[in-house]
Amino acid sequence: MDALLPVAVALGLLLVSAFFSASETALFCLGPGEREGAGDRARRLLEHPRDLLVSVLLGNLVVNLVFFALVPRLAKGAGWSPLAAAAAALAAIVLCGEILPKTLGLRAPRAVARLTALPLTVVVGALAPARRAANAVIEVILRALGESGKPEQGITTEALGEVLERSAGEDLHAGEADLLAEIVELDSIRVREIMTPRVDVTALDLSAGDTSAVIRRALAERRSWLPVVDGQVDRVQGCVKVRDLLRWPERPVDQLVMPVKFVPEVASALDLLDTFREDRTSEAVVVDEWGGTAGIVTVEDIFEELVGDLRTEEEGRQPEVVPLGEGRFRVSGQISIRDWNELFGRKLVPREFETLGGLVLALLGRMPRAGDRVTTGGLELLVNEVRGRRVHEVDLRVLGEEGQ
Repeated sequence: MDALLPVAVALGLLLVSAFFSASETALFCLGPGEREGAGDRARRLLEHPRDLLVSVLLGNLVVNLVFFALVPRLAKGAGWSPLAAAAAALAAIVLCGEILPKTLGLRAPRAVARLTALPLTVVVGALAPARRAANAVIEVILRALGESGKPEQGITTEALGEVLERSAGEDLHAGEADLLAEIVELDSIRVREIMTPRVDVTALDLSAGDTSAVIRRALAERRSWLPVVDGQVDRVQGCVKVRDLLRWPERPVDQLVMPVKFVPEVASALDLLDTFREDRTSEAVVVDEWGGTAGIVTVEDIFEELVGDLRTEEEGRQPEVVPLGEGRFRVSGQISIRDWNELFGRKLVPREFETLGGLVLALLGRMPRAGDRVTTGGLELLVNEVRGRRVHEVDLRVLGEEGQ
């Protein structure tokens, strides 16, 4: 029995070494989009990658040192020469403690990350004192090499804006400067200003039997994806690619559903673009302050803020502003207040409304009807068309001095 104890301990240490190797590989090869399926513990561990890496390396180092310390005793009990025992131990560590577990971590990163996250969280907490000492040594070495262990501070939009102002008329091409200026402006644009509002969202309901009508509508609207809901639009379960619905029409919809990103409507468009880049996705569901669905947003919506409308003439999007002559314009009720301010040189600050139609609602204080007329800031707004409960078109007239 005493002779078997070192063998059992060595096998246990080999398993622990395999645990560290598999968990390290699985966690660090998870892409941003895969972390959602790895569980909350895995995501929390990856929020501090340096602490995680140092803890895993320290733990694995201690385990391997103890394992090799047992080699002479194992060699003596088996009648092996010390050299043969050392070679066998090295082969066991390389094969069973490194190659096999790391291969497993590469092949099934999410599953391995879920299984190892809990014990690894305990290890990270237990090794905190040793990790702090190791980090201090690492910091000294990095400083000696002229580096720093602290993450670099990213350039702020304010600093970039100052650079653009100083560069105006110098080395930057006019088009390049304009594009950079638009990128800087993304930080001041809220997601709710560029999203597709919930009233215009085409969603696929899991509780509905026939999905053909929704698919036809999605194709007509040139949608590449649809949010999937369970009974109502505030209960979003995920999203589905329209191409998957067409490719596998016989499959139940719930088998095609993928996770979807949720973003607050008050987030900036620049933060949203960064989120899309990190998660390697291009669509998200927008939620309001109460957690309800406010709309959907895609990376295309952000790009349209930078370069203008991406739709071709064949796709038939109606212009938001049509000049009628003599200081009169026909304007879409869905034009954003920000775009409206830029077009007409106004400084109206949106509060409870984001669109021109919302402004008309706020000024009227009731549901609008065709023919309703309001004035604000030297402009006369005539409701030209109402669809449902929404202002669809407004005839706008610039008032002269006599009309103000």
